[in-house]
Amino acid sequence: MRLNVMAITLCAAAVCAQQSVAETSEVWFLNWSDYIDPSVTESFKAGHGQNVEIEQYGEANVAESRLSAKGTGYDLAVISAESVARLAETGALKRLDMSLAPNTAALDRELWDLFLSSMPQAGGYAVPYLWGTTGLAFDREAVAERLPGVATDSWSLIFDPENAAKLADCGIVIADSSEEVVAIALAYLGKDPHSRAPEDIDAAFDVLAGIAPYVRSFDSTLYDGIGNEEMCAALSWSTEALTPIMEELTDRFEFVLPKEGANLWVDVFVMPVDAQNETGAMQFLNHVISPKNLTLSAVYNSGAIAAPITLELVDWEAYDVPALTLPPEVRENLFFVSDRSIEQKRALERRWRLMQVGF
Repeated sequence: MRLNVMAITLCAAAVCAQQSVAETSEVWFLNWSDYIDPSVTESFKAGHGQNVEIEQYGEANVAESRLSAKGTGYDLAVISAESVARLAETGALKRLDMSLAPNTAALDRELWDLFLSSMPQAGGYAVPYLWGTTGLAFDREAVAERLPGVATDSWSLIFDPENAAKLADCGIVIADSSEEVVAIALAYLGKDPHSRAPEDIDAAFDVLAGIAPYVRSFDSTLYDGIGNEEMCAALSWSTEALTPIMEELTDRFEFVLPKEGANLWVDVFVMPVDAQNETGAMQFLNHVISPKNLTLSAVYNSGAIAAPITLELVDWEAYDVPALTLPPEVRENLFFVSDRSIEQKRALERRWRLMQVGF
């Protein structure tokens, strides 16, 4: 979920809809901002003679709303996996012809099967792109100064109101993702992160409301804040937190997966129902998920390596981080966010926004 570009550059529906079926020399691709190694699209053009026109977005809800409206003009999209079931339910997606993407055979089946067990409705509609985790990033110096001796391997670093109050002056930021953050709060409380029980959701929001006065922002753009050391603690996507660390923009921050459990996420390829260039889209998908190209984009975005890789492409000294290599002992403490219906998601979003403004 690389989100270090602030602008959202979505094309207008009227413009996108004008693409002709005959225009098969281009693949129109909707993707998170700056979320693919440029060399991958360049090599596709060189090898297949087709341009890839990329439209970018910065928030998961924007992409879901765009695709659910249909008539997008996109041939392929990368979206958050938790959106797939809702989009499939509304008829916004086409089933993928996996025979046109033989490189899917090289993907990590263990992770994908784990995902499908929590969201079986995604089967046939999605192919995994990049994996990551949602964990805790913190400034070692700032935390040690304000909370000497405090445990930094627990969500209590920011979910305990006493701790949050002491970190408020240097900045707490929480990813603007209601489904993930509520699930994490449930895990922190020792509850099932997939729970839909009203009393459990109430308890999760009690935790969040208790620290909301000390949170600087609920933000979808964390890369710059961490890289510029403008915050001291963040509930962050691994891509956002680890990229500035691995790019050596800061050596003060550490990213951990707290002991209570953390979210494992995957961004996936889907095909909008109105795709015009299906063949080109599947050729591009197959090109991107080849072991070499998938590794290029994973390293470019600090995504987890979840497929056979070309070793010489990876600086293993820098990349050997549990949140990126996902060894078995780390996977055991991770969970996926399970899907919500459209109505459940709207209710959660409403409560999420009200919590942020103090209601």
